[in-house]
Amino acid sequence: MALTITDCKVTPSSITIFFSDALDDSTSTNSANYTIYSPSASAFSSPHSPGKNMKVSYDNSHRAAVIDLGSAIFGPGDWVTVTVKNVTLPSSSGASATGPNGLTISAQVDGKSEMRQVTESVEDAVSYPLLTEQVVFPRSGGPTTGGTSVGGGNGSSLGQTAALSVGDVLGWKVNTSDPKGFIGALTQAFTLTEVEGHVESTWNPRTYAIQTDLGGGITGAQASLYTRAKDALDQSLTLLDGLYPLDPEADPEYVKALREMARSQMTEIVKEFGVVGLPSVLRINTYFDILVGQHDLPVQFDPDQVGGTLGSLRQEYGIFFLGNPFSNSIEDEQDITNFRVISDYMTSLLQSWISNRQFFLLGLNNQPAFFGTQLVLISRQFSVVAETVNEVRFALDSVFIGPSERQTLLLQFADATLPPMFIEDMLEEIENLVTTEGPRLLQDGGRLSVNNNVLPVARSLRKLVGQARRPTNLRDIPDGYRTVRVQRTLDDLHDQLRELIRLSQPVGRDVPNLDDTLTISRLSPQSMVQDSRGSVSIFGTGFDPGSVVTFSVPGGQSPPPDFYSSERIDVTLDLSGVPAGDYDVMITNPDGRTLVVTDGFTVTAPQQLVRRPARKQRPRKGPAQPSQPPRP
Repeated sequence: MALTITDCKVTPSSITIFFSDALDDSTSTNSANYTIYSPSASAFSSPHSPGKNMKVSYDNSHRAAVIDLGSAIFGPGDWVTVTVKNVTLPSSSGASATGPNGLTISAQVDGKSEMRQVTESVEDAVSYPLLTEQVVFPRSGGPTTGGTSVGGGNGSSLGQTAALSVGDVLGWKVNTSDPKGFIGALTQAFTLTEVEGHVESTWNPRTYAIQTDLGGGITGAQASLYTRAKDALDQSLTLLDGLYPLDPEADPEYVKALREMARSQMTEIVKEFGVVGLPSVLRINTYFDILVGQHDLPVQFDPDQVGGTLGSLRQEYGIFFLGNPFSNSIEDEQDITNFRVISDYMTSLLQSWISNRQFFLLGLNNQPAFFGTQLVLISRQFSVVAETVNEVRFALDSVFIGPSERQTLLLQFADATLPPMFIEDMLEEIENLVTTEGPRLLQDGGRLSVNNNVLPVARSLRKLVGQARRPTNLRDIPDGYRTVRVQRTLDDLHDQLRELIRLSQPVGRDVPNLDDTLTISRLSPQSMVQDSRGSVSIFGTGFDPGSVVTFSVPGGQSPPPDFYSSERIDVTLDLSGVPAGDYDVMITNPDGRTLVVTDGFTVTAPQQLVRRPARKQRPRKGPAQPSQPPRP
């Protein structure tokens, strides 16, 4: 069969030509055998040979010649014509395999032309059917069974309805594999009190779910804000109900309207603090603006100057303090005091919100985050990635690449560190990470599992998806794989894995030094006198019962040490005839691990007895005393 050109790919800086048969390396890499013509590129506006400054390489595994132009020559959508002559086959004994006229092929610069994209999209729409399927998303925040939203639709089972009711009562997202979470939620949802020999339970209603599938919930700064805000709201609403206007001309309708507006705004702020998965910064700022007329520094704490709804309520009620002509009795002043207490609660809460607001700003890379709160976002992102994997499968189904074919569709990657993989195996690995492995690791390993397992796996899978978009064997894969709909779902999966990595990074923690790491923290005592004998305690980590301790004093190794624990061993030293000075301390474990502390122990010379001079006698007050000679 005669040699033919099966395909040609053109980028702004390179041309790749695919042949039907393998070529001889010497002729396939000769730049003089290739002629390029492109009317849109000035360098090739007439038939032109690449020249010696342009490299031609040959990929035998793909039977492709790659012409490297060195820089961007072509523009988006340019048409390029390549003619190949005088190339030979390995078994042709030097005879040209292209014939006297050569082989010619034309191609357009890949993927950049807007017209080309429109053409490909129309071709895809005509070539492949527009498949549709029923899309059912689970109820936000509610448990699901078998992909059906709990409590939604007429097909909900009794068990699903009961699970939703239990979750609402306990403020806990039902998780059958987390009995500890259930006990914790039950304990917090009900208060048990012994009354006259029997126990009565009181339900503590919650406006937020205290746990997600990963065991996360409201912790850290959000839990602190919510707890304080809830207490402030309970106290403020009681005081608000008791306020009465001092101004006799106050409009009763305005009085009632302002009181109800203030109640609603304070309640909404507290409810937003309790939202699982970080409250809305915009919503809380807006409600503080409406309630007290401010949401940023400096905070106006003076109740007589606070704006917003509370300011309007103060003016309409006439319950300001300075220069108030309506305050006459103790009861009137108590009314003013109650308003001031409400104002102080809200402005103090605003101050706390401003101090902690940084922890609720989304989209910031490496922003410090509390683990429990961040787990809610990670749990959501796990679900998004799982949905995106199914979207990739659905897109492949729509271009006739079904489940069985996906298990045999091998992808080969340009990155040599990535082994070839079937596309369904890649999708299953991603799905397993976000549905099984990742949640289990985060529950069992906590922060340590993020840096040491979840992030490395997510990064490798993201790299895999990035390479899968344009595998090196793309021309051997069914045409449907190259369609826009499939490529965009792969792009989306790549982006969602990147978002998972971004959300996980702020809560990761590296593994600390293990207890078996050989260290010496201190010696007690750290010095001894010459010619003495005594015990020295060595404190650290990683000691074994068979450890050998050596001091670099004359005499070398000390007697076998007394082993107390992996953090302490004692040795007995005989310093007879040992010169004064600093000496190294070395510990060697049975497994060969050795640690040397340079100048870690000191031998001191004996102190000489020094005769002290006699002290002068100071005169004392009182009766004279007979003088005595000074002590020697």
